[in-house]
Amino acid sequence: MVERSELQKMARTIDAHRKQLEDLHARIEQVTAIIDEHQVTSGILHHLQESSKTGKTGARLSIGSGVTLNYIHESKEEGTALVDIGSGVFGEKPWSEAYTMTVERKEGITLLHKDLSKQATGLEEKITLLAQEFNAAAEQLQPSQPVTTPVFEPTTSPKLPTPPSSSEEKENRRPQRRGSRFGNELTLDD
Repeated sequence: MVERSELQKMARTIDAHRKQLEDLHARIEQVTAIIDEHQVTSGILHHLQESSKTGKTGARLSIGSGVTLNYIHESKEEGTALVDIGSGVFGEKPWSEAYTMTVERKEGITLLHKDLSKQATGLEEKITLLAQEFNAAAEQLQPSQPVTTPVFEPTTSPKLPTPPSSSEEKENRRPQRRGSRFGNELTLDD
């Protein structure tokens, strides 16, 4: 038989895992946005590289607040881009190098995304298993009570209970616990 305190501990564990899963999903969304950004950047760099072979290439560069600059490169040699090479240090690199660096970074971030997704899947499975264990334990805690009929002796009449006085009522009151709105069933909040 499972104690109520054990069920409460299980419920807290499940809630903690759910919070952890929410945080993990938020990180996965952030990593997905970074991957998308790298995909766009590598696509633009690839386009600039290929177009520069004709002797003239261009692009529109958004600088924020709805302002876009028109960039034109007129040379058969590829241009350069400023690339963050780490710790906030930028280096001027040819487009081909910038493209290679961007693709490599995207691959590394994609591995991180896969790892986070694997962790999320494992956590979801763990939460499902814990919830099933919780439900099984909750059923054990609430055994069905057999219905018994009171037995009265025919020679005496049953004594009706008298309502308790207000002082007796205060003494007999148990502190109210938080209950669910579905009767006395245990929930994950208990």
